[in-house]
Amino acid sequence: MARGRRHGRSLVLKLEGVENINQADLLRNLHLEMDVEDLEPLGENEFYVFQIIGLRAITEDGREIGRVTDMHEWGPYWTLEIRTPDGKELLVPFVEDYVPKVLPREGVLVLSLPPGYIEQF
Repeated sequence: MARGRRHGRSLVLKLEGVENINQADLLRNLHLEMDVEDLEPLGENEFYVFQIIGLRAITEDGREIGRVTDMHEWGPYWTLEIRTPDGKELLVPFVEDYVPKVLPREGVLVLSLPPGYIEQF
Protein backbone atom coordinates (compact mmCIF):
# COMPACT_ATOMS: atom_id res chain seq x y z
CA MET A 1 0.00 0.00 0.00
CA ALA A 2 1.40 3.37 -0.97
CA ARG A 3 -1.04 5.44 1.12
CA GLY A 4 -4.56 5.47 2.46
CA ARG A 5 -7.19 7.70 4.01
CA ARG A 6 -10.63 7.41 5.56
CA HIS A 7 -13.67 8.31 3.49
CA GLY A 8 -16.71 8.08 5.75
CA ARG A 9 -16.85 4.48 6.96
CA SER A 10 -14.56 3.26 4.17
CA LEU A 11 -10.89 3.44 3.31
CA VAL A 12 -9.50 4.84 0.08
CA LEU A 13 -6.20 3.20 -0.78
CA LYS A 14 -3.46 3.84 -3.29
CA LEU A 15 -1.79 0.50 -3.96
CA GLU A 16 1.74 0.22 -5.30
CA GLY A 17 1.70 -0.97 -8.91
CA VAL A 18 -1.91 0.09 -9.52
CA GLU A 19 -1.62 3.11 -11.78
CA ASN A 20 -5.05 3.53 -13.38
CA ILE A 21 -8.77 2.84 -12.96
CA ASN A 22 -8.65 -0.22 -15.24
CA GLN A 23 -6.02 -1.87 -13.04
CA ALA A 24 -7.94 -0.92 -9.92
CA ASP A 25 -11.19 -2.31 -11.34
CA LEU A 26 -9.59 -5.76 -11.59
CA LEU A 27 -9.27 -5.72 -7.78
CA ARG A 28 -12.95 -4.96 -7.16
CA ASN A 29 -14.62 -7.25 -4.54
CA LEU A 30 -11.33 -8.72 -3.34
CA HIS A 31 -10.57 -8.87 0.36
CA LEU A 32 -7.61 -6.97 1.73
CA GLU A 33 -5.60 -8.42 4.59
CA MET A 34 -3.15 -6.59 6.80
CA ASP A 35 -1.32 -7.15 10.05
CA VAL A 36 -3.30 -6.33 13.18
CA GLU A 37 -0.43 -4.10 14.35
CA ASP A 38 -1.01 -1.87 11.31
CA LEU A 39 -4.69 -1.20 12.07
CA GLU A 40 -5.79 2.18 13.29
CA PRO A 41 -6.44 2.16 17.05
CA LEU A 42 -10.14 2.29 17.90
CA GLY A 43 -11.94 4.18 20.61
CA GLU A 44 -13.76 2.75 23.59
CA ASN A 45 -16.58 0.37 22.59
CA GLU A 46 -15.40 0.27 18.96
CA PHE A 47 -14.46 -3.02 17.33
CA TYR A 48 -13.29 -4.41 14.04
CA VAL A 49 -15.61 -6.97 12.43
CA PHE A 50 -12.97 -9.69 12.71
CA GLN A 51 -12.98 -9.19 16.50
CA ILE A 52 -16.73 -9.92 16.68
CA ILE A 53 -17.15 -12.88 14.31
CA GLY A 54 -16.68 -16.10 16.23
CA LEU A 55 -17.63 -14.72 19.65
CA ARG A 56 -20.02 -16.73 21.81
CA ALA A 57 -23.34 -14.94 22.32
CA ILE A 58 -24.85 -15.29 25.80
CA THR A 59 -27.70 -13.64 27.67
CA GLU A 60 -27.16 -11.40 30.69
CA ASP A 61 -27.89 -14.38 32.95
CA GLY A 62 -25.27 -16.51 31.16
CA ARG A 63 -27.52 -18.63 28.93
CA GLU A 64 -25.72 -19.74 25.76
CA ILE A 65 -27.44 -18.44 22.60
CA GLY A 66 -24.89 -19.33 19.89
CA ARG A 67 -21.93 -17.94 17.96
CA VAL A 68 -21.60 -14.84 15.81
CA THR A 69 -21.10 -16.16 12.27
CA ASP A 70 -21.30 -12.90 10.31
CA MET A 71 -22.05 -9.19 10.47
CA HIS A 72 -24.03 -7.12 7.99
CA GLU A 73 -24.12 -3.36 7.48
CA TRP A 74 -27.82 -2.89 6.78
CA GLY A 75 -29.29 0.55 7.25
CA PRO A 76 -28.13 2.79 10.07
CA TYR A 77 -26.45 0.06 12.17
CA TRP A 78 -24.67 -3.27 11.88
CA THR A 79 -26.57 -6.53 12.38
CA LEU A 80 -25.12 -9.66 14.00
CA GLU A 81 -25.84 -13.04 12.46
CA ILE A 82 -25.83 -15.63 15.25
CA ARG A 83 -26.06 -19.40 14.71
CA THR A 84 -27.75 -21.25 17.59
CA PRO A 85 -26.68 -24.77 18.66
CA ASP A 86 -29.80 -26.19 16.95
CA GLY A 87 -28.88 -24.46 13.65
CA LYS A 88 -31.26 -21.49 13.76
CA GLU A 89 -30.04 -18.14 12.47
CA LEU A 90 -30.76 -15.10 14.65
CA LEU A 91 -30.35 -11.54 13.41
CA VAL A 92 -29.63 -9.09 16.21
CA PRO A 93 -29.08 -5.33 15.82
CA PHE A 94 -25.55 -4.50 16.96
CA VAL A 95 -26.66 -1.62 19.16
CA GLU A 96 -26.09 -1.10 22.88
CA ASP A 97 -29.72 -1.83 23.82
CA TYR A 98 -29.39 -5.37 22.39
CA VAL A 99 -25.65 -5.92 22.92
CA PRO A 100 -24.66 -4.16 26.15
CA LYS A 101 -21.26 -5.88 26.49
CA VAL A 102 -18.65 -7.01 23.99
CA LEU A 103 -15.70 -8.83 25.52
CA PRO A 104 -13.39 -10.03 22.71
CA ARG A 105 -10.61 -11.11 25.07
CA GLU A 106 -13.08 -13.38 26.88
CA GLY A 107 -14.51 -14.56 23.55
CA VAL A 108 -18.05 -13.48 24.37
CA LEU A 109 -20.68 -10.83 23.82
CA VAL A 110 -23.70 -10.34 26.04
CA LEU A 111 -27.19 -9.98 24.61
CA SER A 112 -30.15 -8.20 26.19
CA LEU A 113 -33.07 -9.33 24.06
CA PRO A 114 -36.76 -8.52 24.50
CA PRO A 115 -38.98 -11.39 25.71
CA GLY A 116 -39.90 -13.69 22.82
CA TYR A 117 -37.17 -12.35 20.50
CA ILE A 118 -35.37 -15.65 20.01
CA GLU A 119 -38.58 -17.62 19.59
CA GLN A 120 -39.62 -15.57 16.54
CA PHE A 121 -36.79 -17.16 14.57
